[in-house]
Amino acid sequence: MKKRNSLLTLFCLLATLALVSCSSQEFDDPNAASEESASVQFLVNGIEAGMRTDHAIYLRVVASFARDNYYMEPSDPRYTGELLRGPIDANGFLLTRPWSSRYNVVKDCSILLQRAADISNGSDRNGVEGFAKTMFAYQLLLNLNMTYNNGIRLDNNVGPIVGKDQALAGIAQMLDEAHSALGSAGSSFAFNLSSGFAGFDTPATFDQFNRGLKARVAMYQGDANACLTALSGSFIDVNGSFSTGVYHVYSANSGDQLNPIYENPSADFVKFVAHPSFSEEAEAGDSRFSSKTAARSPQTFDGLTSSRGVTVSSSNTAPFPILRNEELILLRAEANIALGNLGPAESDLNAVRAKAGLGPVTLSSQDQAVNQMLHERRYSLFCEGHRWVDLRRYNRLSGLPLDRDGDNIITQMPIPTTENP
Repeated sequence: MKKRNSLLTLFCLLATLALVSCSSQEFDDPNAASEESASVQFLVNGIEAGMRTDHAIYLRVVASFARDNYYMEPSDPRYTGELLRGPIDANGFLLTRPWSSRYNVVKDCSILLQRAADISNGSDRNGVEGFAKTMFAYQLLLNLNMTYNNGIRLDNNVGPIVGKDQALAGIAQMLDEAHSALGSAGSSFAFNLSSGFAGFDTPATFDQFNRGLKARVAMYQGDANACLTALSGSFIDVNGSFSTGVYHVYSANSGDQLNPIYENPSADFVKFVAHPSFSEEAEAGDSRFSSKTAARSPQTFDGLTSSRGVTVSSSNTAPFPILRNEELILLRAEANIALGNLGPAESDLNAVRAKAGLGPVTLSSQDQAVNQMLHERRYSLFCEGHRWVDLRRYNRLSGLPLDRDGDNIITQMPIPTTENP
């Protein structure tokens, strides 16, 4: 298995430059100068590097919307003002930078698909297509998570903006097309993937990642049967490590990127902190609470107070999850709840709880089961970008706490001004 400890220096340097100023709302595609002659490997490297660009902004935004976290940034009060009160600036960096970064990767995926068409070996061509379409779909999904009913473009900033349902259908179709291609891609890829794909770096194992993403999309569509079908081809394993999965990777190597979510929890001041309700609603003895946050002296900023730092990343070079086994187990529980299969759902939820050091629960009704499932997802997937999407899917955003006079619940972000016809 071939692995790389860091991604191409060129891509990481350019990605870092894109992060320099929060006032920058648009930036060029990092591959523009070389896209006409870029090799398959060069583009694959660029896709992996580009996926990390501004992903931290995305996570801070959706975690703030969900009242799972605050991001206390003294140099930019929009994190504790605009995100918690609205309205969302359609020309502001909190929207435009993650949006543009995702579409930059989509553009790289589109170029990679063009390269695939020129590959004479059928297995190699299918492998490139399967990888490109899977990552293409994943990037579109992240942007749709932000804008929701306002929709997205299903291509590289061309074509019409389509609504949520059409967008989800397009994303699901792209994942299925990738799945089909991966099934005819032979035993190995004609390119290398980073260590973030360790265990998922052949067509067959990468397809398990693809099926996991398809299961996530299926539940966003409310199609529980499709979710279960996709999970059957994924890497779900209730007896395996819950951390098994695909990750963004970081390093301190020259030109590479450090994990932007990590902060020393014992520092005098930290920016990314847990919302007080994460402590208030945690069950005694839940190791997810104690491992993902750390107690601190109360810290107050902009009228908001927290006494828990975020420790989901153990160091500034720790990988950050894209999709983990634990999410797949929770997706299976969710799908079974939707279908009224409370017994299998209870078994999966209790397996998750046991891993967290908690006793079993009994699911007595569908409503109670949904409540329990959302609770487990909150603590299992804390800071991984799911809570706001989950509560919105179940029409429960209105139950989120409002911590100050004038605070509001944000249900979706607008389409960036530059995207409007």
